[in-house]
Amino acid sequence: MHETPPHLLERLRKDNKKVPSLGLGFVKKTMDPVLHVRLLDHFLANVQKFSSEPTDGYIKTENSRAYPSLVYQDDAFNLRLLDDLHQAHEEWSGLSLKKAACYGIRVYQPGSYLYNHVDIALSHAVSSTICIDHRLSGPWPLYIEDLNGQAHEISIEPGEMVFFEGARLMHGRPYALPGEYYANIFAHYTPLDWRLDAQDPQE
Repeated sequence: MHETPPHLLERLRKDNKKVPSLGLGFVKKTMDPVLHVRLLDHFLANVQKFSSEPTDGYIKTENSRAYPSLVYQDDAFNLRLLDDLHQAHEEWSGLSLKKAACYGIRVYQPGSYLYNHVDIALSHAVSSTICIDHRLSGPWPLYIEDLNGQAHEISIEPGEMVFFEGARLMHGRPYALPGEYYANIFAHYTPLDWRLDAQDPQE
């Protein structure tokens, strides 16, 4: 397991203190099959348009012959996805939410890993990671810590998603990817009553 470097952990701990816990933790669900088909079709239709993702220091690779990850960002498609997933996130969280961001499709490459982290954007309070497709030769679990700091490793198959507190719970993919690729997309929402302009969300 690739451990998050100390300098990154220090930054994460500082940001994490600004984010109140919603008491939600995480849960794995099967997504709406119609939405998954749309995501898969979108992925396959645009596979030639992906490009190397700019590094942020968290995504690395053990494979010197491959980029850590590729990305294709279609803002119109992603905004529609945020609309379609809005109700599911509100039902899981029990909160009234506003749309924050939808990132991806991201495709991790052979040997890729993602340091454990919390999402630095305070707006990423109620989040989900969605598996669109993968071609793996072995398990490549999501690492996530629960509200008590207990570690869990969750395998997420195509058409499955994990709801979680993105800006609060430590999560990542700290093992090198076994196989050819793993394609996913990330949806983020913010409680309506959080004051992000003050960088100090109010419960």
